Amino acid sequence: MAISVTASADETAPYRQLRARIVNGELAPGSVVTSSGLAGELGVSRSPVREALSRLELEGLVERTAAGYRVPLRSAEEILEIFDARIALDAAATQAAAEHASELDLARLEHLLEQAERADDTAGRLRLDHEFHLALRAAGRNRTINRLLDGLETQLAAHDSTSRSAPDNLERIREEHRQILDAVRGRDVEKARAAMTAHQTRARDLRIATLVREGS
Repeated sequence: MAISVTASADETAPYRQLRARIVNGELAPGSVVTSSGLAGELGVSRSPVREALSRLELEGLVERTAAGYRVPLRSAEEILEIFDARIALDAAATQAAAEHASELDLARLEHLLEQAERADDTAGRLRLDHEFHLALRAAGRNRTINRLLDGLETQLAAHDSTSRSAPDNLERIREEHRQILDAVRGRDVEKARAAMTAHQTRARDLRIATLVREGS
């Protein structure tokens, strides 16, 4: 049994490696890759690389071209469409959290928010921001929404903006998360949904404004 598990992990390694490189920006939007080139770079056969690229294509992280596969170079309009879908799903997930969150869920969310308030480094605060959203979605108990949101956020990660790291934005995030948590704890479904919608709408507008300034 142990041998089977190891083999399975080895088979998925190219997928995990390529996905991470796209999400963290190492393979930037517009980058073109080939199965043969990646196989040589990763030291594996072409078969698992082709499978990895097919999975990434289904996730919208690469697209097939005549030269191989390319990390999509999305326009501001395309990113706006992805953001709008995320806003709708995140609002639904937050509404569900207000309805279903347990005391343990609420304690976990409070702990993450307190950690973010004490964090003194940008990377740490952004990580805790993401963990807060994941914990909030988990509290909603809707795996379908969570899976769809994971796919949308993965597509957006390759087009991240440095504007998220600005001190004033980090402070706004903290304040907005507190409003969201207060509404969820109070079981105020409409207020929770509205607070998340406002939070993610502001994030969308910030990202789009940055893309427009950069000429995307």
